[in-house]
Amino acid sequence: MHVRRFACIPFLLVAMCALAAAQQHRGGMSRAGSDLDSADVIDWRQLRRSDFVGERPPGAFGTSHVRPVAVSCAYVIVAPEARIFPVPVADAEADVAFQARIEGLAFQALLSRSCSWWNPDNTVSPAYVLQHEQIHFDLFETTARRLNRDVPGLLHVMDVRGPTVDAVVDIAQKYVQTALSRALNKTGALSQKFDLETSFGIQPQRQNGWRVRLDRDLKELEPYVVPGPAVPAAPVE
Repeated sequence: MHVRRFACIPFLLVAMCALAAAQQHRGGMSRAGSDLDSADVIDWRQLRRSDFVGERPPGAFGTSHVRPVAVSCAYVIVAPEARIFPVPVADAEADVAFQARIEGLAFQALLSRSCSWWNPDNTVSPAYVLQHEQIHFDLFETTARRLNRDVPGLLHVMDVRGPTVDAVVDIAQKYVQTALSRALNKTGALSQKFDLETSFGIQPQRQNGWRVRLDRDLKELEPYVVPGPAVPAAPVE
């Protein structure tokens, strides 16, 4: 095996998602597919009613006898510029012959418009519902920014070694996935708490309280925004 050809390996699309509903939110995380469509997903920004183009409620919301007011499908992905460098370790034992180095690691929050759904029969104020879904999206954006803030520390303590290029790449992928999963578990809990406080009846004061909190967090974390394309480009051969 010629090691040089593995000098720069792009990450597989590491993405996690959650469905954030205006009511009847059940929380939880699921693995996102790797087929994110650049014509569908959007980077974090202010949501519009026209962003909700799903034809039916996604997942379990579609089979529930209680239809939510709206569902937004938010994601956090590893930015496409991230690369894994499997580096040969001089004079090392065979089981630790390679060490992984990660460069360009960053995270982005996205929203899938074709998955996100708006109930045309709901009678809740559209402004209230849109603000609600924006807060869910903002929770994912703050998660991405916090992860970006913590990347130096995450990589500083990383010591990924293995017997082959494939082994260290796989371990490095799992290392990043674990960090992302841990962060999004907290995001899921916050989203659920937000729904419990604001989704059972109209609670504008409580929702505005969350809005103030998220505005503050977004401003504090503004230095950690990662601009750029939302979905990975095809790797260069």
